[in-house]
Amino acid sequence: MIKIAFTGNPNVGKSALINAIAGSNLKVGNWAGVTVEKKEAEFEYKGEKIQCIDLPGVYSLSPYTLEETITRDFIINEKPDVIINIVDSTNLERNLYLTMLLKELEKPMIMALNFYDEFEKLNYKLDVKKFVDMIEMDVIMTSATKRTGVQELLDKALVIAKESKENKKYTLLFDKCLEEAIGEVKCKINCDEKLQKASEKFGMDFLAIKLLEQDKHLLEILKTEYKYEEDSSILKITNQLEDDHDEDIETIFAEGRYGTVKGILAKTFTTSIKSRLDFTDKVDRVLLNKYLGLPIFFLIIVGLMGTVFNGSAPLIDWVDGFVNDYIGKYVSMLIDENTPNWLASLVMDGILGGVGGVVVFVPLMLYLYFFLAILEESGYMSRVAFLMDKIMTKLGLNGKAFVPMVLGFGCTVPAIYATRTLEDESSRRLTAAMAPFMSCGARLPVYGLFTAAFFGAKAGMVVMSLYVLGIAVAILTGLVLKNFEMFKAEGRALLIELPPYRVPSLRVIVKSTLTRTGSYLKKATTIIMGMLMILWALTYFPNNGDTANSYMAKFGKTFQGVLKPTGFADRWETVAAIPPSLAAKEIVVGFMAQVLVGDKNAEEIEEEEVNHETTFVEDTVDQLAGLGVAIKDSIVGVVSLDVKGLFSVPDETEIEEEGSGVVAATKMLWTDELAPLRAYSFMVFILLVVPCVVTLGAIKQEFGYKFTGFIIGMLLVVPYVVSTLVFQIGKLFF
Repeated sequence: MIKIAFTGNPNVGKSALINAIAGSNLKVGNWAGVTVEKKEAEFEYKGEKIQCIDLPGVYSLSPYTLEETITRDFIINEKPDVIINIVDSTNLERNLYLTMLLKELEKPMIMALNFYDEFEKLNYKLDVKKFVDMIEMDVIMTSATKRTGVQELLDKALVIAKESKENKKYTLLFDKCLEEAIGEVKCKINCDEKLQKASEKFGMDFLAIKLLEQDKHLLEILKTEYKYEEDSSILKITNQLEDDHDEDIETIFAEGRYGTVKGILAKTFTTSIKSRLDFTDKVDRVLLNKYLGLPIFFLIIVGLMGTVFNGSAPLIDWVDGFVNDYIGKYVSMLIDENTPNWLASLVMDGILGGVGGVVVFVPLMLYLYFFLAILEESGYMSRVAFLMDKIMTKLGLNGKAFVPMVLGFGCTVPAIYATRTLEDESSRRLTAAMAPFMSCGARLPVYGLFTAAFFGAKAGMVVMSLYVLGIAVAILTGLVLKNFEMFKAEGRALLIELPPYRVPSLRVIVKSTLTRTGSYLKKATTIIMGMLMILWALTYFPNNGDTANSYMAKFGKTFQGVLKPTGFADRWETVAAIPPSLAAKEIVVGFMAQVLVGDKNAEEIEEEEVNHETTFVEDTVDQLAGLGVAIKDSIVGVVSLDVKGLFSVPDETEIEEEGSGVVAATKMLWTDELAPLRAYSFMVFILLVVPCVVTLGAIKQEFGYKFTGFIIGMLLVVPYVVSTLVFQIGKLFF
């Protein structure tokens, strides 16, 4: 199999190019042990089996970030047959610095000059023949969005891959002092058996330069794998270079590489009077304005929320009805009267309910990934970090963390997946730990029920206070967690690129959306289904679906004493409602209806079934018609940009649909003077407690079991503490 590695800076169209080459074969996962996204594909081309690996976008090969470490280690350890170095042809000077670093690794390489259509529009000129001679590798002009040069690139890569497997020697042009220093270190490598052996793996040039740079990552590998101890004579050479140049050694080499790049471009590249950044500069004067930047950014993100959630809501409702009403109806027909009640309930409520709990989020994920891809591909997402960095730095976070936090107000699931836009592991973890405190839309029915029962006209103010409380708790949690090693980002300056604005390729966006959504559906299903079935069992047994006497009810009665300080635990029903909220927060309303009011009687159910008897054809036609209406409503929701629905509380009529008299029954939970405070304490607990299993599945998928366990523990302690404080302090004013 021929192994091709794709490398390049961020925002050079690397994903679009590998999509154009790999097509539907592209699979998305994570690199081992980390949450950095891994894209790879295997396919046959001209009789050859090919594996393409899309390495993370990086600016250098110094192992300061996860992405840099992954890229460097993969090239060194996995020894790809050929590297395709993707370069933004409209920004050659910046991009070619990474090319210089890759040449030091002595691997077979080909360059793809991407965005070449834009290059030509800007009237830039490149003496390709001279450029190829000086850069010492084949160069192919490509445009991933127009799919030009793609086949030629792959053909040339195969030719190079089939050539000699030995390290390829490139000419590294540095000033005389650096070249002499590198030569001295090479002599020392040749005289040292351990270093000589290491050079077979790392390459002579790379090893010599990294020894001079005192690269800690490499020195640790040399120490553990080759039993090499640092040579003081090499350190003396490094110190002498730093004294002579009055700079640190990394800066000296960086300036040398940039000098080489400028020398090559001076002889091969000319620009036109027309500036490629004219349009970008004009737009940035508005979007990055000191006074307008943040308000515009906020409007864009709120608009994104409205678009994602309003657009997906009709489709979510249709999927929910399709699974539970349409499929559920015909699955139930297969269950005859000889089927044990527990098995029938397992199939209908456990398995089918579990499937519904997973697939109902697919429209939401499609919309989220689609619009996030637009922001990323257009170049705006890079501006987010710049705008929010000063504010979010106080929490130890990158400015990009603001996007997942805001998405959390709609749904925590996409908020967790959106942490992939963050660069480092610590920021991802901290953002994922804070996002569940944002009050998602699923909690609104619970707020609606308890505010309708206990607060009346003050409902809106009460709900707004819960949103504010969630934000406050998230900030306090972030301030605490950022002091722990797991969440502590390295204190170095933020390095971001502000690429030119581009019209995103629809093909790339759709492909990215479908790939990421498929990955969610595939990986999230197992754990979510399992947890939902466990919740079903706890609610069904031991009395065959009698919720009031189930294990869940026993849980409520057992833990009443533990939760007594919160004020709401004098009723077992509210305590027992907490575990079902793991399936979905809105289930709390249905649970309260079951235990406080009871189910509809058999006559009502039988009457409904008789009145709604339909054939399979009629049901199928209804579902197709419903899908058409859902698609139309979805389009209307996208263009409406209405965000009011995200924060509006269901009225009493909507709540009563969950169960006859549930509001009146809820009013009778507490009748003392502290009743409103107890209700508020319960809502605070639901706001802050462990999120739904779909969110936990997303956290597990992104960060693993250990981190998920930590989040569950934290989201049991925090709501207990906050609800207790709310009730105990609140009592002083009643």
